[in-house]
Amino acid sequence: MKLLSIFSSRKYIKRYKEILKVLTKNGFGFISEVLSKKKSIPFVYIRKNDVPVALSERIRITLEELGPTFVKMGQLLSTRPDLLPNDIIVELSKLQDDVPPIEFETIKKIIEEELKDEVSNLFVSFDEKPIASASIGQVYRARTKEGYDVVVKVQRPGIYDKINGDIIILKTIAKILNERLTDSPVDFVDIVNELSESLLNELDYTLEGNNADKFRENFINETYVYIPKIYWEYTTKKVLTMEYIDGISVKNKHKLIENGFDLKKIAYNGAMSILMQIFEFGFFHGDPHPGNILIKSDGKLSYIDFGIVGYIDRSNRQMIVELFKAFVDNDTDEVISILTDMDAIRDETNIKHLKYDLSGIINYFYNTPLKNINISDSAKKISSIIYKYKLMMPAEFTLLLKSLATIEGVGKELDPEFSISDIAKDFIRKIYINNFNFIKTLNSNAKDLHKIYVYLKKLPSKIQSIISKILKDNIRVKLDIEETEKMKYDLNLMINKMIISIIAASLIIGSSLIMSSDGGYKIYGYNAVGLIGYLISFFLCMMIVYNIIFVEKKRK
Repeated sequence: MKLLSIFSSRKYIKRYKEILKVLTKNGFGFISEVLSKKKSIPFVYIRKNDVPVALSERIRITLEELGPTFVKMGQLLSTRPDLLPNDIIVELSKLQDDVPPIEFETIKKIIEEELKDEVSNLFVSFDEKPIASASIGQVYRARTKEGYDVVVKVQRPGIYDKINGDIIILKTIAKILNERLTDSPVDFVDIVNELSESLLNELDYTLEGNNADKFRENFINETYVYIPKIYWEYTTKKVLTMEYIDGISVKNKHKLIENGFDLKKIAYNGAMSILMQIFEFGFFHGDPHPGNILIKSDGKLSYIDFGIVGYIDRSNRQMIVELFKAFVDNDTDEVISILTDMDAIRDETNIKHLKYDLSGIINYFYNTPLKNINISDSAKKISSIIYKYKLMMPAEFTLLLKSLATIEGVGKELDPEFSISDIAKDFIRKIYINNFNFIKTLNSNAKDLHKIYVYLKKLPSKIQSIISKILKDNIRVKLDIEETEKMKYDLNLMINKMIISIIAASLIIGSSLIMSSDGGYKIYGYNAVGLIGYLISFFLCMMIVYNIIFVEKKRK
């Protein structure tokens, strides 16, 4: 497809002109000029209004005027400090997604088309007045024919086509900007593709349902968190039916007090739940604002709306823990080392300048009592460094910071003395110690140990194969007899070490499996056979170490 062929359609021409009109009106005529170069794109130039409004505010106003696609894009960009300076990030976080509701008859048709039955047959009662109305969907209270109290989220008609059309236009514009702004430090196509994928995911309510189920599974054994159930028989890509939670929003502080709730405990539970999501589950709520957290009558904290979530794999979680520890220890060199391991630092980055700026932030953390450290302010400082040096942090890192900052705001509103930094320090210390639990580490890495065992087991045969190939190919090797004998001795010694290593590795793997079982005789709570296996493998490893350090050194 040619670059501009998308504009051959009348529907795209009209929308494209609307976009250019709003851009120019709000002082972004230079973008229109770049796009209309050589008149290769249909464009009607509209003189800009010179309004004395800050750039960040004009960007927010522009996105709001352009509609739901651009509002959502702006909200996603508010989590990307690697792309935008902090003042714009702050302004984008103010973007509102509340819109007037549409009539119920239209919503009713969508429900019946999706669920293949009449609303009156599916639900005993259905409140026609929505309890929430956003750009993508509207939310209603209802009761199923089985008697379950539920909330039903229904996608607005035509919203998919509208957003998809805007995305097509944005992708085309991004290609043009890439071609014409060749010295730009960012790839506009990559950015639009990444944001588009996240936005289109929000249009599939089955993904949100799966997110809710995963949260429910993760917190199933926790006594202070309750995750609502998804009713899949009433759920499709455009309709999401979830258990109704009869609770008080955490933003309603006075009502919580009237009902006798402990605000300090609620703030603490909120912080602990987010820390567990991030550092234990690696799956966290990306938008834990007060409207998305309810307190049930039994005091349990309940999250709702699972459209925005973040994922962090085990290796990145570990690196974040190490990064936090390096900050606490005032170790700038270690911070640089961890960022390098994360591939966050670009080749052209001035390490000396980066180290200097990091030192300022780290000293701030080191010299400030934890209870006085504000995550929101800290996030701004860190974001400014990310933007200045274009650090390539994991995609979910900034969403993580935003979630922590949001839950901190909720906590401080409930309890002025609340400090998520204090709670995080204790929580991460436990994780750090737990990561160095010998038995747990062996169990979690048993698969890797097995691979090492397989490779070691194959190594002698591979060496034999190489030797046979040398003999078969009749390769002439001129060696001194004394050196040949020495090589033979060294080879035998190496093979013996390998055999001992294989035995030790096998014992470690076997013992780890035994230790994880519940049966058998116990010594201090641990399986006796497993402990004996560990002791024997430890003794064999010490033999190898002793041989390497002392015997071979003496022989040399």
